[in-house]
Amino acid sequence: MGVIGCGSIAFWKHLQIAKRLRGATLVAAADPDPAARTRTERLTGIRVEGSTEALLARPDVDAVIVTAPTHLHADLVIAACAAGKHVYVEKPLAASRADGARVVDAATRAGVTVVLGFNRRFHPLSEQVRELLHDGRLGQIRAVQTTFCEPVLPDAMPEWKRRRASGGGVLLDLASHHIDLLRWFLDDEVATVNATLDSDLSEQDGARLQLAMRGGVHVQSRFSCRTAMSDALEFAGDRGTLRLDRHRAAISLRVPRRLGYGMRSAWVAPSAPVAGWWMKRLVRPSSDPSYHRALATFVGVLRGEKRPVPGLIDGMRGLEVIEAAEESARRGQVVVNV
Repeated sequence: MGVIGCGSIAFWKHLQIAKRLRGATLVAAADPDPAARTRTERLTGIRVEGSTEALLARPDVDAVIVTAPTHLHADLVIAACAAGKHVYVEKPLAASRADGARVVDAATRAGVTVVLGFNRRFHPLSEQVRELLHDGRLGQIRAVQTTFCEPVLPDAMPEWKRRRASGGGVLLDLASHHIDLLRWFLDDEVATVNATLDSDLSEQDGARLQLAMRGGVHVQSRFSCRTAMSDALEFAGDRGTLRLDRHRAAISLRVPRRLGYGMRSAWVAPSAPVAGWWMKRLVRPSSDPSYHRALATFVGVLRGEKRPVPGLIDGMRGLEVIEAAEESARRGQVVVNV
């Protein structure tokens, strides 16, 4: 396995995880930045190439993890496909639907596997919430509210994240996760989009989305890199409400009182993976197992395991909703997502 792009997310997550993945061996990485190459070599002890071409030419690389800036995703994945390498690419698939379509075409022609880095699907909390929703604990889902905010000081924001043209903005960076989770949780697609966008200190640093799913569920979402940290989804059904809060590391289920008016908390026994994660959090409070579980699943699929993974269709669906949101904000009206 090789890693293309050795920036902060690769340094803190993908490179460290890839070093200890069962069934795979990290043998190389690539980055044009000398400082990033030096830092990565010290961390991993592997050779770090100065170009993507050099890495893709190596016969000992069967698959690559692409963690470069968003606007580079399409060309890097297409190059990897042309070299016959399987790909795990950080979300989003590309910066536009047009670029995403080029990736789909390249992967189809090459016959390689491309997996999207929608790691939130693999979080133990997310997996348990999906089971609860599908078990009917809430009855019929009527509405969903979501918030995803990651405050970033302007001086700390990479230059490419400040402009939409280079892949920046909360829609590509944050909303892409929740759009994918909504589709996955509800087994449904977005039918209409109504959006407003803010550009305070950088382009698209805030967004408000109103989505209608094809099945009739209505969604309200807020995304920002200017407000306090949050990452939560709350589902309202005709039998109760369920809240998934990643930062509280908890699932909250509320159902009608047996006697009298109002709602009460209902106990949700943690799944085995959730309980294991809670134990790890006693030592490492910021522990997030979703990155490791996502990459381990990617390796398992390449080794012949039949496991569901987010793929090219999921990447394209997310880009469709994002571009529909941008169109809605420009026109000031609801856009039908086709």
